Amino acid sequence: MRNPTRPGKTRIDRRSALTFGVAATAALAAMRDARAEGKGGVKITALYGAPKSPEDFEKYYLGTHMPLVDKVTGIKRTELAKCISPAGAPPPPFYRVTELWFDSPEAMQKVMATPEMKKVIDDVPNFASGGATVVVSVIE
Repeated sequence: MRNPTRPGKTRIDRRSALTFGVAATAALAAMRDARAEGKGGVKITALYGAPKSPEDFEKYYLGTHMPLVDKVTGIKRTELAKCISPAGAPPPPFYRVTELWFDSPEAMQKVMATPEMKKVIDDVPNFASGGATVVVSVIE
């Protein structure tokens, strides 16, 4: 949906915009159990739906959004992937995947609370015209 207060920008509803924070918070309880079992680490996976313009998405994602991510300290590892489908198969359900890895739930929570990470989260509606799904996982 077009955002009338920010021409040229796509508005993502409040529910979608809060997904990052809600997913991270919900994962903290699960992380306590994983830590008790001796497991380590956690990651946030952002799954981006097919954008209206892949060219515009790529330009913004690589040129503006990921440099914002690079400014965030405390992320152990970042992985970027572009989804593909085998010849003759239907398009994949997602266009791109971004994974942010952290040493612990506490490290993730600390990073999520930084002004730099808040800028990253607030930036998602500027390019994710196909929407974004966020999953927080325990690394086993």
